[in-house]
Amino acid sequence: MPMSLFKKHWCLIVIFILCTLLGITLYNTSNQPVSWVPESIDTPGLRVGFSQIETDNPWRTAQINSFREALIPNGMDFIYHEPERYTVEWQVEDIHRLIREKVDYLVIVPADLASLAPVLQDAKEADIPVILIDQSAETIDQSYYISLISADYLKEGQICADLLAEKFGDTPCRIVEIYGTESSPGAQARSKGFHQALQQYPNMEIIDIEYGNFDRVTAQKAMENALIKASTSGQPIDAVFAHSDEDGLGALQAIKVAGLAPGRISIVSINGIQDVCKAIIAGEYLGTVESNPRWGFIVASLIQQKERGYKPFPTVMIPYRIITAENAAEYSLTAY
Repeated sequence: MPMSLFKKHWCLIVIFILCTLLGITLYNTSNQPVSWVPESIDTPGLRVGFSQIETDNPWRTAQINSFREALIPNGMDFIYHEPERYTVEWQVEDIHRLIREKVDYLVIVPADLASLAPVLQDAKEADIPVILIDQSAETIDQSYYISLISADYLKEGQICADLLAEKFGDTPCRIVEIYGTESSPGAQARSKGFHQALQQYPNMEIIDIEYGNFDRVTAQKAMENALIKASTSGQPIDAVFAHSDEDGLGALQAIKVAGLAPGRISIVSINGIQDVCKAIIAGEYLGTVESNPRWGFIVASLIQQKERGYKPFPTVMIPYRIITAENAAEYSLTAY
């Protein structure tokens, strides 16, 4: 290229190169599972307080473990109090306790975001940066937190509907929805996404909604109720949409106890735990949408950004993967 032409168009050339590099970066990151480990930074003595009230399922256990695995090797202390009560009131007390313990950062999975506004104000006044996890933050002042980490719960519900639509085609499909916790924003978004997607499939309808509360035993009882109702009404169940894998596995157990052949009722759910991968491989389960709980490295990265003097990413959306019979064996090798 002649030097005069280069000088004339140097700005366009630089923009083109930068756009190309950005495109390659976005492609690589959007098509890969979350596996990056943050660069080590000298953060000795940083105290990171963590608060949540759900501990009785494998997803939450894996999440807590991921925080320990990411924070402690980077020289940070992980401060966590086991819930004494599964209530918003207890979480408010817990966050106040962490503030009194003078933690440097607060990582919060809100039980009820609106109810936590006063205590988040207290954290703000104490100059403690807050990272919110697993919640929609539309109802809260953005000045209360530095970053929000969330999955696309609406999309997860839509994908579950699409999986059933692909399986049933134009055949009638009567669905039981096993709801998570009624007050959970994640459950509400998953349900909304599923219901929205159903509008595209007139042959698919929800005939019953039961509450599994993200718990395998509770979900089994909920599915037993649904099966009794279906038997009484003479309206067979063709599929189950469960808000979590724990709910789905509970439904599967109820189906087995009822003497129905596993696989006759197609089950879709969300999380991607190993037990569901095994059920998919065995032909007892249609599919699940991965909702990766290993978010500790993201928290560590956000804190490191803040400690370096940079503004942390305000929102981090977790990518997902669809797990079916085609890839369940491969995925199960790293599932929790």
